[in-house]
Amino acid sequence: DPGSGRRAAGRRQRLQGQPGLFQNPRSGALSMKTAILICPLLLAAASVHAQSADSARDALRQAATGDAFRIGYTQFRLAPQGVVSAAAKTADGQSVRVGEYAVRLQAAGARSARAVAAKPRLAAAVGDDGKAVVVTSTLNVYHRDPAALQAAVRASGGKLTYSSVAGGNGRIEFDSVDAAMRAMPTIQAIAGIKEVAPEIIEGEDAPN
Repeated sequence: DPGSGRRAAGRRQRLQGQPGLFQNPRSGALSMKTAILICPLLLAAASVHAQSADSARDALRQAATGDAFRIGYTQFRLAPQGVVSAAAKTADGQSVRVGEYAVRLQAAGARSARAVAAKPRLAAAVGDDGKAVVVTSTLNVYHRDPAALQAAVRASGGKLTYSSVAGGNGRIEFDSVDAAMRAMPTIQAIAGIKEVAPEIIEGEDAPN
């Protein structure tokens, strides 16, 4: 009978649409309850991480009490307690990421005599705009006369790693950031030198 066949097909469709026969009717409720419980936890964790990151940035700014230098219109100050290392893949919120590096503050008393004597080639600094940068042990030197650049190399004891007569600039590398900073006044005082400043690494200044 064609009519009975259509009625049977209709019953099968209705049965397939009833969740009680083909799926657990409680699964939707459980999923909703789980989402309600998890969402506040995720939001709370994100809020704590953001607060921790802001605290790390603020602490680094306050720690920037070291030697000052200027690049263009921005003045920077070194953060003597800042320790620069390769950025970790997993964020911890306790350090500030600058490009591929992470800057973490370390108490002065916690640094060993060996670490202090190492004289790192990378250091942390903060600009007057509030952004963190990584300072290298290389100085960018701008001159009016190539002879002035050679005189700067001899007077400072650094190593010339780049020179451009057409560009009127060169780079002098030192064993440490401290040595580069000490050499700056000596180089700046040489006739024919227009400007000298550390080479810096800039980044997104984001929480790590």
